[in-house]
Amino acid sequence: MNEKYKTMDRWRTLRQMKQKHQTKLQLPERRKNREERLQQLRSNSSQIQTYKHLAKPSTLQKHSVSQIEKTRRKSPKSAKSPKSANNVWPVKWLFWIALLVIVPTGAGITAISALFKLPSQADCEESYWPTASASKRLYCAQILATSPTVDSLLQAINLVDVLSNDHPMRPHIDGYIEQWSEKILSLGELAFQDGKLEEAIKIAQKVPQKVSAYTLVKEQIQNWQKTWTGAETTYKKAQEHLRQEEWNQASMEASRLLSVPNVHWETKKYQELINDIKRTRKEGGKLNQARDIGTQGGLDNLTNAVKKAQSIGKNSYLYQTAQKLILNLGEQIADMALVELNEGNWQEALKIVNKVPENDVLEQKVKDIELLARAHSPANLGTIAGLEDGIAQAQKLKTERPLYSKAQQLISIWQQEIADVKIIEEGKKLAQPGGISDLKAAIAKLQTVPPYNPRGQDATTLIGAWSRQLQQQEDRPYLEKAEKLASFGDISSIQAAIDEASQIGRGRTLYEEAQQKIQRWTQTVQRYQDRPILDNAERLASSGNLEQAIVTAQQIRQGRVLYSQASSKIRQWQSQKEAEESLENARQAAALGTADGYAQAISLAQKVPTYSSRQSEASQLINQWGQQILSIAMDEVNRNVPLAIEIASKIPVSSVAYNSAQSQISIWRTWLSTPPPVEYQTPTPEAVEYQTIPIPPEQSQQLREQNQRTITDERGKPLIYAPKFVNNN
Repeated sequence: MNEKYKTMDRWRTLRQMKQKHQTKLQLPERRKNREERLQQLRSNSSQIQTYKHLAKPSTLQKHSVSQIEKTRRKSPKSAKSPKSANNVWPVKWLFWIALLVIVPTGAGITAISALFKLPSQADCEESYWPTASASKRLYCAQILATSPTVDSLLQAINLVDVLSNDHPMRPHIDGYIEQWSEKILSLGELAFQDGKLEEAIKIAQKVPQKVSAYTLVKEQIQNWQKTWTGAETTYKKAQEHLRQEEWNQASMEASRLLSVPNVHWETKKYQELINDIKRTRKEGGKLNQARDIGTQGGLDNLTNAVKKAQSIGKNSYLYQTAQKLILNLGEQIADMALVELNEGNWQEALKIVNKVPENDVLEQKVKDIELLARAHSPANLGTIAGLEDGIAQAQKLKTERPLYSKAQQLISIWQQEIADVKIIEEGKKLAQPGGISDLKAAIAKLQTVPPYNPRGQDATTLIGAWSRQLQQQEDRPYLEKAEKLASFGDISSIQAAIDEASQIGRGRTLYEEAQQKIQRWTQTVQRYQDRPILDNAERLASSGNLEQAIVTAQQIRQGRVLYSQASSKIRQWQSQKEAEESLENARQAAALGTADGYAQAISLAQKVPTYSSRQSEASQLINQWGQQILSIAMDEVNRNVPLAIEIASKIPVSSVAYNSAQSQISIWRTWLSTPPPVEYQTPTPEAVEYQTIPIPPEQSQQLREQNQRTITDERGKPLIYAPKFVNNN
């Protein structure tokens, strides 16, 4: 297919597109693959390129006279010549007729060939167009149109559009102009699909207004602009979601670009946005890490958080958010430096403020902190010259500076400190001689410095030191006189010494020393007064009059020096008295001579404390009364074994008879569980009267041996008498 027919096929496709726009079909064309659509568009309209040189005409273009001749009307004679052949003419007439037909026809063909003789490409470039023929214009315009650029197509249109409307070739030329105009519009569509909206609009606006394709220009431009605006809005929404760290919403907006009828937006811009979302999401993770680290507080965490946030570059959607975070973190670091500065730690403040990130908003504040920190260096020397140097540096901060009010506050403090230093220096000079009047004058001078002043604490410290020195000079004579009085050693002298030392009041420098001496002298007086009372009480206790001894010792009251010693004696005598009473009551109970009496006596004797002097006597009586209970049980066993067991169980563990009693109880319980067989005899009345439970011979012998021992009391009288046993053998 030659170049002309290719062009016709392309414009046939464009006309079909035009008809679709005019009829406004409701169902859109089925979506194709993006690359296929772009490839089809480029194949239909070729690639956009800048026209530089005219293409060389092809052989078919050079011999396109036949195409042009089709526009001319056929000759009437040539139309009738075939019919003459059907007539029967004589041969001679046929010759003349043929001659008459051939000669004019050949002349016409020759004339027409001369008229439509196609010029060469060099002729098109060198032609003088005001005198050029229509055929030459059309030929050269066709050559220009073969180059698929807007300028070439416009040149082709302008070259033939100068012909008048009544020109014989005008209908043929208008067809070409229509085709070339549609081709220009298709080049605009290609530019639009390539993402060049302004270029596409400029191309479309170059379509001549008088062609029928111009009716699509305005509508096409509006469609382009509407599509482009919608895509831009969607793109900007996605970008705003990225700035707000809303990843899901940004992805949803990005997916809407896939529905945009523009290859540039649904391919290139969509992929750019997807890449931006991935990159920004990673950057958002870094930003969240910076936030988390910053919330932990502390200088190290804040500086690490700043480094994290600074890794987000200027091209990022989160750059502004990161800068806000950096500003916030920097303000926190600067505030930490300011706190140290307020506490006088100017070196630490300098160290911290150097870690504040560079920021235009914080720049002045950082410089102010550095300046005030350096002003603290001479001011902290405490000298008038150093304070004046610090004031001079702080005065460099003008009204518009961030820390101007802080500088004014420091200036006021340092000025007051200079006044305080002058007063303190004067006070030191007054106190230098060290006399009472000198110290009083120095103290009075420094009392004009209030405690809340910058040097108020220094003044208070000096006043305290001078006051102690003054009090020592005033009170030392009282203490020395008291010591002289106490050295005599008698009660009246010691009492006078106490009265003298008591003149040193509470809060005075020598008060504690005076109180220690007063306490020692007071104890000496109390010993003189209370020792006779305690000695008398001890004599009464030695004579056995414990009651009177206790009453006498109780005259020594609490707080006296001998009170603890008297209390100890009183407790000892009370314990002794209680032990005697317990033993007396125990003897009275034991005097009953019964098992219950002995058990009660043992219980009373056990109340004697272990530390009592009567403890040994109580233990001896407990052993004796335990033996008495065992003897009673032994006597009872011949008559009533269960009762004997009950009596023997009353012997306490503390008695030496306890083990023997437990052995007997074990034996007696065996008797109760397995009684020995007894041969039946008819008892006599006498036997019934004296019948007892038989005792084995070895048991009877053991009991006799145990009861042969006689236990005596403290008077040497026997306490246990050997019981009488009946030998049933």
